[in-house]
Amino acid sequence: MEIMDDPYPGATPEEHDQMLTEVRTLIASSPNIPSELKSELDKRAGAFLEVKQTSGGGHFHGGQLGWSRWVIRNDHLKLVEGLGAAAIAITTYAAVATAAPAVLAVTLLFAAVAVADKLKNKSASLDEKDYHLVMTLKQIGPATLGQLTNALNGLSIYGSHLWTETTTGDALQKLLQVRLGDGSTEPLVNQASDGLWSTNGI
Repeated sequence: MEIMDDPYPGATPEEHDQMLTEVRTLIASSPNIPSELKSELDKRAGAFLEVKQTSGGGHFHGGQLGWSRWVIRNDHLKLVEGLGAAAIAITTYAAVATAAPAVLAVTLLFAAVAVADKLKNKSASLDEKDYHLVMTLKQIGPATLGQLTNALNGLSIYGSHLWTETTTGDALQKLLQVRLGDGSTEPLVNQASDGLWSTNGI
């Protein structure tokens, strides 16, 4: 009888390719992802996949510990859908001549995804408004409160949800002490002695 080296067999290359195709279809068909981001996200579609292992609470037939399979990170896709427009606004406002706005926007989106993963592993989470601030500060920081507020509003001049220095300051204070599942706090932003704000380890 053949002995399996992998205690969690499964997750075949064929399954990976199939799921990758599904992710690309979801990206292409999503009405919430800006069209200018879809090509760049398609190139990085593999980032929306992960291998899940299931043990079933015991050994399977032949001593097998469980099974592994490729799954789509729907939480990542949902976050990208929610923040895509904001990422485009940020990179358009803070245009950098040496890079395409779509590339910068997707880079910011994946930075937000990485923060979400980090916090999820620590039993904490943020809302989309917080991620919007983190992405903006990552792109333009270090920045004053006023500069950050202007960047958060991007190219918008009118609107009912424009940021003010008060709402920006309140959001920064929240990100200074993000409460984790174990009761401790972790700062996602910091303020230097000269008053400038920047992201912390992002």
